[in-house]
Amino acid sequence: MNAEKTLNTYCPECDCEVDARLEYRTETLPVKGESTSYDAEVAVCPCCGEAIGDSRVEEGNLRRAYSAYCAAHGLMAPDEVKELRNSYGLSLREFSKFLGFGEQTIARYEAGAIPDDSHNTMLKLVSTAEGAASLLSVRESQLSARTASAVRRFIESRTPLSGLAAAFAAYQWPTQEMVTPSGRNGFRSFSMERVAAVVCELAARCKDLYKTKLQKAMFFTDFLCYARTSRSMTGLAYAHANYGPVMDDRDRIVAGLQDAGFVELTEKGWGEVVVPTRCPEGVLSEDEVRLVDEVADFVNTFGTSSEISSFSHELDAWSSTDSGQFIEYDSNAEQVEAAIARRMAG
Repeated sequence: MNAEKTLNTYCPECDCEVDARLEYRTETLPVKGESTSYDAEVAVCPCCGEAIGDSRVEEGNLRRAYSAYCAAHGLMAPDEVKELRNSYGLSLREFSKFLGFGEQTIARYEAGAIPDDSHNTMLKLVSTAEGAASLLSVRESQLSARTASAVRRFIESRTPLSGLAAAFAAYQWPTQEMVTPSGRNGFRSFSMERVAAVVCELAARCKDLYKTKLQKAMFFTDFLCYARTSRSMTGLAYAHANYGPVMDDRDRIVAGLQDAGFVELTEKGWGEVVVPTRCPEGVLSEDEVRLVDEVADFVNTFGTSSEISSFSHELDAWSSTDSGQFIEYDSNAEQVEAAIARRMAG
């Protein structure tokens, strides 16, 4: 049986020193003007039963409240920022140099400050192997040899051991929109492994996923993911085509999925339907799979590819761009999310 945690402190009600019992209670605290619920640690007097204010306890409670706020808003909590830096094995100065932040900025975030949106996006980006590799390719010339080596070790430690990378090794994706995280690819470096996982999940759940409908399904998946997480799911860029948004380099992507044995194209009626044959495992998180399920339900509300194409034509993402022009995630993701919600509610 675990020993009861106590804290030697002063009880103003009893006017004496006591060994207060430490317990957890759900409390609320305003964080950035928002009432935030969190599990507060409370020191309780064993004599009168009143809660005792103690700076040693309250400091920890403030961090818990901030962490709860961060979790609710998709922001990295102070402990997560520090854990990420430690996983790189870098000092505050080295990690800041890699990120392009001021040294005091990282120190403030580790001490409890809440990251702003742009810094949070960068921190989440470099928490993945692909994001770290993308940033290293940009900043390596500005880093010391020690820092660059530490970043490479981090990338290796976060790279999953699977046959997926080998399956796509023959395919080179030189398009700049796929390489550098930006507003065109949803601030995620392109990942063919993620594309394979999403396509297979959609093809398994969507009725008659014709190639044209696949383009729209992928577009809605990536833009909905960006609206909720500030990152796309696959790193794909999308462009304006006559029948709606399409994946950049779509023909080679579909060919790569076929050659790697993940999908087949089966003739049906007037076109070809995408059929999954070997779905990658462990690529998407549980939350990401649930989001793909949500998009599949949305796609299945359309009887034909023409219907979902017409629906996409009503979005600013398509109507405000010219043929062949890339569609920016930043300015279009919220409208895409709202359009999906209205369709599902109706």
